[in-house]
Amino acid sequence: MNSSEFVQQLKSLTPAKEKLLGLGYEEEDFQDLLNSYNLKKVKEDTVTTDSLLDLIYKYDVSSFDIGMIRFNQPEDVLDTDKYIVFGVADAFTMAIDKITNEVVELDWADTDYVIVRCSKDTDSFLEALLLVEEFDLQKLFNEDLAEDQPAIMAKAKEIAEVAGGDKYLNFYLESLGYEGE
Repeated sequence: MNSSEFVQQLKSLTPAKEKLLGLGYEEEDFQDLLNSYNLKKVKEDTVTTDSLLDLIYKYDVSSFDIGMIRFNQPEDVLDTDKYIVFGVADAFTMAIDKITNEVVELDWADTDYVIVRCSKDTDSFLEALLLVEEFDLQKLFNEDLAEDQPAIMAKAKEIAEVAGGDKYLNFYLESLGYEGE
């Protein structure tokens, strides 16, 4: 999945204002949410062939937030010996492993320590993020689903397969709010 495909698919997930109003939200309360689905292009040319970095460099990702994952601004992308740091998940650093191209979550106190592996590469990570957001929206509009631990486990397994297999499952269990059965 390339950056423009991601942007188009993310926009297609935008919930209808009427549905949000039906949940009791005031329009000013959810305008930021709606804006987060519409990433604006800010630059035409980039110097990378990596889809995730291309997204960060070409689009305004300042309002982006999926499953507590936020992307850095282009000037805050950090290239280290081992990783390209591109964002955060909750309080943890998100990075691309320069040797394997895996997306990983690093310990904030020791950025050489991988807490959890997120996907086999950035293309599959972007695809998996869309599935996380799609499921989060389903949970928003269906409170029973938000508490359905077997359904959350099943969706996390499905998303982990997209990300590259079972070794990525823990990240998606956490992202979807799995609390055990």
